[in-house]
Amino acid sequence: MIKLLIFDLDGTLVDSIQDITDALNYAVAPLNIGPFSTAEIKEKVGSGITKLIEGLIPEEKSGMRDEIVKRFLEQYSAHLLDNTRAYPGVKETLSKLGDYRKAVISNKREALSKAVLDGLGLADFFDIILGSDSVPEKKPSPAPIIKILGDLGIDKDEALIAGDSNLDIEAGKKAGIKTVAVTYGYRGKEFLAGADYMIDNMSYLLTLLQKLNSREISAEVNIQDSRREPRYAVPEIYQKYISLKTRIGLRDFMPTVLLDFSRKGIKVKSPVAAEIDSTIDCVISAPKSLDREIAFRAKVRYCISEQGASDFLIGAAIVEGADNLWFNIFSKVHDFIIERGGDFF
Repeated sequence: MIKLLIFDLDGTLVDSIQDITDALNYAVAPLNIGPFSTAEIKEKVGSGITKLIEGLIPEEKSGMRDEIVKRFLEQYSAHLLDNTRAYPGVKETLSKLGDYRKAVISNKREALSKAVLDGLGLADFFDIILGSDSVPEKKPSPAPIIKILGDLGIDKDEALIAGDSNLDIEAGKKAGIKTVAVTYGYRGKEFLAGADYMIDNMSYLLTLLQKLNSREISAEVNIQDSRREPRYAVPEIYQKYISLKTRIGLRDFMPTVLLDFSRKGIKVKSPVAAEIDSTIDCVISAPKSLDREIAFRAKVRYCISEQGASDFLIGAAIVEGADNLWFNIFSKVHDFIIERGGDFF
């Protein structure tokens, strides 16, 4: 059972890149370098401000590092929240995680991390907030994670870390806890491939925790009690002949792969994400036509992208549709294959 949730700050809970970039451009102005764009700073941020500045200033000006760091800290401290905001779904998700111990580990200094969280009304959600100066080593060292586990008396098997950087994933792996990469932050998916899980919105963490903790839900994130409602994987050959289209949000209908089904639910692979609890429209047909396409609606129960995959696994409960839906579909596919003499390929 997961009991402790550890979060990175910048790029995970909050989008602070504009304020960081503005303060950096102010700090390095005397060196006649820059200005740098937010895109350029996104690629470099994460290891702490001193490391970041060392990478920006010319070697011949390296002796000015401490002065530039001082200028940055003064400017940034005065403009912490000019443009910084919590990412969508963060505050709402934190408000639903009351049963979990929660902590923040940032490579931003502790006082600044606390000031950002406090200014955005997020600080009270957390038991512990650590910065780059809170322990002798910062991420990707596991030291901050190990400290939190010890302070809260929680075993490594009962914790996970969520972050947008390979530094978060590496720290979590070294500490022996589960790792969750958020894909909306400052690093691309290619940097996050080592994570145990990926989510594309913080709200999806709720579903992932249900997946990890619930005895009623298997590792496949079943959307019903399998003891009472069997699920059936769709054979690959059947996927070849079944046409399923979904309409997610305001998008047009798009082809979607049906992975498994039950009388009450579906699991599909979709090229786009769906919001939890949203309703998706589905249209399914099979070869030799069913006289008409069968339409049904389903309510999204989870949407997860795992281990660098570009597609999304969506589980949804059917809330409106024709009776004997699957019998009609698979009967037609079966007949079609038999008519071809069993030539499945």
